[in-house]
Amino acid sequence: MPAPAPLALADAHDDAPPAPPAPLTAVADFLISAELSEPDLVPAVLTESDRAVAAPPVGDLVSAFELLVAEVPTTTSTAIPLPSRAQLRAQEQEARSARSRRKEFSGRRAAAPAVPLAPPAEPAPAPASFSPTVRAATPPVRPAGDRARTMAAKSLTVAAMAFVALMAVSTSLPAEALLSSADVQAAAFDAQRSTNGEPAQMLARASGTDTITVNRDGYKAQTIAEVAAASGIRMEATFTNNPNGTIQWPFAVGVHIGSKFGFRDCAGCSSNHRGQDFNPGIGAPIQSIADGVVSQAIDGEGSLGVHMVIDHMIDGELVSSVYAHMIHGSMLFKVGDVVKVGQVVGKTGDTGMSTGPHLHFEIRRGGLNGTHVDPLEWLYANTN
Repeated sequence: MPAPAPLALADAHDDAPPAPPAPLTAVADFLISAELSEPDLVPAVLTESDRAVAAPPVGDLVSAFELLVAEVPTTTSTAIPLPSRAQLRAQEQEARSARSRRKEFSGRRAAAPAVPLAPPAEPAPAPASFSPTVRAATPPVRPAGDRARTMAAKSLTVAAMAFVALMAVSTSLPAEALLSSADVQAAAFDAQRSTNGEPAQMLARASGTDTITVNRDGYKAQTIAEVAAASGIRMEATFTNNPNGTIQWPFAVGVHIGSKFGFRDCAGCSSNHRGQDFNPGIGAPIQSIADGVVSQAIDGEGSLGVHMVIDHMIDGELVSSVYAHMIHGSMLFKVGDVVKVGQVVGKTGDTGMSTGPHLHFEIRRGGLNGTHVDPLEWLYANTN
């Protein structure tokens, strides 16, 4: 086997003698000796001149101290004597008298006349404690820049006021003031041709060159009867309604009075008529007889058709008025609305169990479920 051979070599190497050390050169020997040797230390020696430079003489220090002391200012204390109470009272009295003299002098200057007087030969000697302030006779001179700014501000203010005045004049003048005479005449002529009223009034100037035409406003007065007729009411002299009364008729003017309250012989209608019929014509406006509140408003086709019930307090008694057979959609109030006397509540129609256009009007004392009374007699007795 080849393994024992290296072991033999190792043993042979251990048994070999050590190699001799290599000799050093002279340069290497010098360098190693220089690094390993201790340096030579030379002690420092101070001479007399070195000591003189290091420490200044004592005389120089004394001079510097004296210089610093000389620069410090010296202060002295002075005793201030305090005034006594008597001296303070005397000074206060003197100040009061000086103020009174100044006021008196100011009053004399204000009351003096504006005419300059000749100065006296010698001014009177003033008291020692009196020293009036004399104002300078000439005002202080302002710089040119201040005067320019003041003048510019005043000019701007005047220009603004002039602009406002011009605007006021231009807005207050009528348009005709800016027209010529021919324009005014043409406009007046056109207005006269388009007006179908009364003859115009002519105003001629003394020169006779221009004519100003003034149109008279046309108006027409209508009576209550004319208004009622225009609304479709057929009038009759059955009653007279007072438009200023607190209790009025259901129509503004007298109308035809139809079937009355109570028994009636009528084919196709109730024999016991519990209301009063009025025949003003189809569409005639119906008005509330007094102030009240709507308690019922029905737009239907029952026996009463379109009808409304209004509750009134008359002489401390609850009275309900009923308006029946009105046109569909003509009622102007609903339940809970407050109605004033004379206000239109609807229009005369032919709804419900009706034999023709008319108003079926009822009066119930005690409310909706109260007692029916003759409406015509009640109206004659209570309208005012």
